[in-house]
Amino acid sequence: MLRARLGPVVVALVVLVTGIGVVWATTLINVSPAYARIGPNVFPRIVGGALAVFGLLLLITAINGRWQCEATDPDEPRPDLGPLLWVGGGLVLNLLLIKAIGFILSSTLMYVCIAKGFGARRWWLAALIGFALALLAYYGFARLLGLRMGGGLIEDLI
Repeated sequence: MLRARLGPVVVALVVLVTGIGVVWATTLINVSPAYARIGPNVFPRIVGGALAVFGLLLLITAINGRWQCEATDPDEPRPDLGPLLWVGGGLVLNLLLIKAIGFILSSTLMYVCIAKGFGARRWWLAALIGFALALLAYYGFARLLGLRMGGGLIEDLI
């Protein structure tokens, strides 16, 4: 019985601590005195507060044993972790490669991994669409908004 509650309690604690962490992190944002009340920390503070409240409600529900879902049902089959590994691996790969090969190619690779995680069979089409989206995002951020996106194999040619 206690073991069945452990998973939901851990999830509720993670949500609660994340919410508290987000609220705490918003206190570190320097706000210009030009902002009277609504500054760049308001929206993250609202999200963090909501996460903390929902985490607390989840914790109460988990402790009472009223949290019923597929994850707590022992008769449900185990989840397929393959897609999750593809998506998570793509995100990690993007972080590891973005400095070495640039935003566009690392984002294209991430897009292909995520498409594979969602069941795409035509990798070449996912790569083509991912490349076009990454190129569009790079152009929008780097060229139109003037943000520094770093260099890379493709970025240096543009």
